[in-house]
Amino acid sequence: MTKVSPFQRLGISENPVVLAPLAGVSDHPFRRICSRHGADLTYVEMISATAMIYESRRTYRMLKRHESESVLGVQITGRSAEDVGKAAEILHDMPFDTIDINMGCPVKKVVKTGCGSAILKEPDRVYDTVKALRNATDKVISAKIRIGWDHSSINGIEIARAIEEAGADFMTVHGRTRNDDYSKPVDLEYMAQLKTAVSIPLIGNGNLFSAFDGDYMTKATKVDGLMVSRGALGNPWIFNDIKKVQNTVSLEDWLDTVSDHLKWQQEEYGDVGAGAVCMRKHLLWYAKGWPGVKALREKMNVAESLQSALAMVQEFAEQLASQGITHRFDVTNSDAEGRFVWDPKYDMDRKLDRGVGDDGLSTPPQL
Repeated sequence: MTKVSPFQRLGISENPVVLAPLAGVSDHPFRRICSRHGADLTYVEMISATAMIYESRRTYRMLKRHESESVLGVQITGRSAEDVGKAAEILHDMPFDTIDINMGCPVKKVVKTGCGSAILKEPDRVYDTVKALRNATDKVISAKIRIGWDHSSINGIEIARAIEEAGADFMTVHGRTRNDDYSKPVDLEYMAQLKTAVSIPLIGNGNLFSAFDGDYMTKATKVDGLMVSRGALGNPWIFNDIKKVQNTVSLEDWLDTVSDHLKWQQEEYGDVGAGAVCMRKHLLWYAKGWPGVKALREKMNVAESLQSALAMVQEFAEQLASQGITHRFDVTNSDAEGRFVWDPKYDMDRKLDRGVGDDGLSTPPQL
């Protein structure tokens, strides 16, 4: 009997292009936008197993699934295999199609509690954690890792084998160590070695900002799929770009996409308040690639309502159209020598120490 692949079980492409769980970003309005533009699978942002166990209201709000989402994953991280198992038992009965364990998040507040990439230091714990998840659910499960903690302890192949042995259906590897800055190139050679070391599907992640990046990683590593993280910020078209479905963004498509994102944001969070403030970063990202955006960015950065932000976007699009501008400029995040020049999420992650959506990792969260 032919074994059914995890991607077949999920009803997605055998070579999927996936949206990564992004802290402070991956709510359902953004996920829906990315799915519309070709993301085969999306995830809610990373969830703390501790917060799940203590029934944090904020965490449970983050787990909301919109009725239009045909396939959706959830990613958790925990300070022990036991915590991950308990959280997985809860998630098993919730409307998610797949569950992932994060063993790669590098931010300090996550790592200092023994979560995220801290798990990479203990291969036995990697096995126990994946096994606890496997024992808690019959859903498709996976793990996301880095190639090691630092360059003196690269153990990605050992970790990957432990993940496979414990029963994961597939895994994702970000081709850097925990201590690497985003400016350091992804280690494609090691990712290729890791791919041959396991038999379950492997998804590649790291510095994917264009179809060229996706092609290069796939050819160099032979990974089975790609996971896009920062490259989707302000550029949800990247998924169809990688799939060769679309390689330019028209002004009309841009306006429709941004308008719908604003509409869905308003429907979920209301016109003013936290939802409007949260949307500002998306609008700043969406503005990239168009001429004359400085004034627009300054106005959007203080927009107090989503309705006023929509009016700004529509006015800007009219101005571009009157100038005969019909398509967005290239937003590839590297220069002619391939050096990384734009990191739209760096301030949100390393500098602001962002990670799990709920801070209650080392102590029970506020209920």
